[in-house]
Parts: sequence; structure tokens; C-alpha cells
Amino acid sequence: MSEYTISKSIRKDKPIKKNGKYPIDLRVRVRDKGIRFSTGFDVRPDDWDDKHKEVKEKSLRLILDKQIFELELAIHNAILEGKELSINLVRSLYKGKEEAKPEQRSFYEYYLSYVERRRKEGLNKETIRVYLTTYNVLKAFRDKVRICDVTLDFIEKFDAYMRDVNGNSAGGRNPKHKNIRTVLLDIEKHRIPIENPYKWFKIAQSNAREVYLNKDELQKLRDATLSLEKDSTDYNVLQMYQFSCFCGLRFSDTLDLEWKDIDFENGIIHKTMIKTKNEVITPIFPLAKRILEERLKETKGIGKVFKWFAEPTFNKALRKYAKLIGIDKHITYHSSRHTFATLLVIDNVDIYKISKYLGHKSVDMTQRYLKYNLSIAKELAKDIETFSS
Repeated sequence: MSEYTISKSIRKDKPIKKNGKYPIDLRVRVRDKGIRFSTGFDVRPDDWDDKHKEVKEKSLRLILDKQIFELELAIHNAILEGKELSINLVRSLYKGKEEAKPEQRSFYEYYLSYVERRRKEGLNKETIRVYLTTYNVLKAFRDKVRICDVTLDFIEKFDAYMRDVNGNSAGGRNPKHKNIRTVLLDIEKHRIPIENPYKWFKIAQSNAREVYLNKDELQKLRDATLSLEKDSTDYNVLQMYQFSCFCGLRFSDTLDLEWKDIDFENGIIHKTMIKTKNEVITPIFPLAKRILEERLKETKGIGKVFKWFAEPTFNKALRKYAKLIGIDKHITYHSSRHTFATLLVIDNVDIYKISKYLGHKSVDMTQRYLKYNLSIAKELAKDIETFSS
């Protein structure tokens, strides 16, 4: 198997394209002879690692690695069938790969190419991250999948895998199904013959919006945090979660938060939200300020305010610790945003103000966002004397 090598290369021997990029080829050497195959992708010079002969962008790198893997597999199978390894054999194998029926193509290759295309179109980083998380879960479920393999049976088994093996609630499964459905719709749009299973499969709706911490639960979390070592993962997880309970920022925006976004003088946080690209201006309430002051000592006011976590890892640690201290709710980081909004409603803060703090475009969005339940009703009724006598 050492008689051949496959590597990535860019065509610097050709003029750079009008888009400022070089085409990416696969370079195959069989003993002393070589051949190039176009990958169909190109890259800017700054996004190419010339030392390691590799693209720097992760999703494109995965697509190219998939192409290499498929070609290597075809070569290995041909050798096992007794065929003599040569440049002509490699050429015919690659040509055969190109001429295969589109529905026989790797679903994962198409999925990653779709994500890369949307990234170039300006899809925000947080959404790209969710797509790649879905890809990783799919790969863990089944390593190789063709487009024609994505049937109703496949989707039902994948849903059961997420629920029973990964322990995902409806809220955890929902965005992954939506990602897959979007890619399948794109496949249909390109007239690749498939039967879209989501015509029959009903995606479970998320209940995440209904979860928030009441004041007693939030206080319990604050008290528990004080008993932890400040350099521990649990401490940093709980500290960051509480910060969003006190200011309402999303997970992506809290990770992205820099000290230049913090205006201590005017008591506000002012930043562009990653998900919507809209600006949000939210007050720094005293409890949020305490956390910021502690982070300021830790970071010296340089760079990001909080440490980086992958969201699934963060949520797993958060739920584990919440369970340990007796909070019997399936909380995620996003529940901090609902906690912020709900506790402000309970304290009779005007919903228009809450809408602005959350960065919502309209009050209608904020009203849909909140859950009016028995506990809120009881709190709001305490100060009403209209029907007291």
C-alpha cells in the first residue's frame, strides 16, 4: 500500500482565479508517476497551510479528506480484486467515481459541501457550528451513508439513537432533524432523485422555552457556586450560566463577549449578536457586574470575558451539577435567557424593556418567548388589590 500517495495541492502553476483563489487538486503518485484530479473546490492563499499542504477551514478540510478516503478505498478494493496498481487504474477509478449516480454519492460529502456553500454565502458562525454538531452525531450513529440511504427508516432509527443512546430530549433532537431536512430539500432542489422522509416523519417540538429557574433555584445555584474552587470547570460553567441569568445573553454571544463590549461607566453591555447580526444593549445589573469584576481580575481586561466551552459539553456539566444540588429540571444554557426574562416579568418590569434587553425585534416575539404558568400567575397576583374588597 506504500506504492502510492495521495495529497492535497493548489495549482500555483496556473493564474489565480478572478475570485482571488487557487483551485485545489488531489495529487496522486504511483511509484515514479503522478496525476492530478480536480476536487471542484478552491481556496484563498491565506486560507492554505503551505507547510502541511492543508486547508485551514475545518468544514472544507473534512470534505477533501472524504474525497481522499473514497479514492483510497476504491484503490484498495481494486488491488484486493487482483488489479495491477498503475496511474491508468487510478484514473479509471476516479472517473468511475465521478460518473456514479448522484443518489449513490456520500450523503456526508454532500452535507459538508452544503455547509461550506452556506458559509461562503455568509451564514453565521453559530448556525454553522450547529450544522457541524449534527454532522458529528450522524457520523457517530452511522459512519457511511449514501444519499439514497436517508430513508424514513433511517430517520426513525437516528431519532431513536439520539433519544435512547445520547439521552437527547425533543429540544436536543429538533435542530438536528431540521438541519438534515434542510440539506435534503437542497438535494431535491438540485434534482437528485430521493424520497424526502420528512414528508412523513414529524419532528418533535422543543420544550426548551418552558424551562427557567425560579428565584429560589437561582439562589441555590449561587450558594453552591461559592463552595467550588474558582479554577474548576464546574465553577466556570456555573459562573457563566448565572451571568446570562442576570443579563439575558445567548450562549454564542456570551462566548464571543469581549471587554470592549462592556461599558462600566454607563452600566451597559453593547454588542452585535451572532445569531441575528442585530445590536443588543442590555443593562449590567449588580449581580452581573460582580461576575464581570471577578472575570476582569482573572483576564486583566484582555480578550474574551469568559472561557471557551463547546455547548454540548457545557450543558452536560450544567445538568450534572444542577441535579447534584437538587434542581430537578432539564436545564440548558438557553434556559438562562428564559430565566432572565421570566424573573423580570415577575418583578413587573415592562415587557417592552425586556424585549429590548433580549435584542428582540418586536414585543410579540418576547411574548411568545415567555411561558405564563401557575408560578408566574401567583407571583404577579401578590400585589394586585383590585378585587380585595
